[in-house]
Amino acid sequence: MRPMSANDPTVPPQYQSQQPQPQPEQSAALAVVSLVAGLVIVALQVAVQLVLPLIYSTTDGSADLVTLLNVVHLAQGVLVAMCAIVAVATGLIVLVRRGPGRARAGAGLALGGGALATLVATLMQSALLSAF
Repeated sequence: MRPMSANDPTVPPQYQSQQPQPQPEQSAALAVVSLVAGLVIVALQVAVQLVLPLIYSTTDGSADLVTLLNVVHLAQGVLVAMCAIVAVATGLIVLVRRGPGRARAGAGLALGGGALATLVATLMQSALLSAF
């Protein structure tokens, strides 16, 4: 007697596996999205650090400096938060599905998670400073 397999046409349909398999192309694309979003976070933070000395040197200590710095940091925070959420969400999807590109997804997840942790710490620091 030969063993029965799930792909055997003689096996009744209720015993065959009905779970859809993840598409390799879709998982690989999500892994790339996660990594690119994580790299965009790093690029945004480097760009802001390079622009800050230019802002300080052109405003001559006027009241506009504080407003300009607040706008720059707000824009950076919003963009980093959006990219971090994308990096974490797509990285988790790939890792949970165990699809191809897990290393890229893990790198994107790490960069996005680190950025989210930094944003939360910054918000907590601002709240504590405003309380005192």
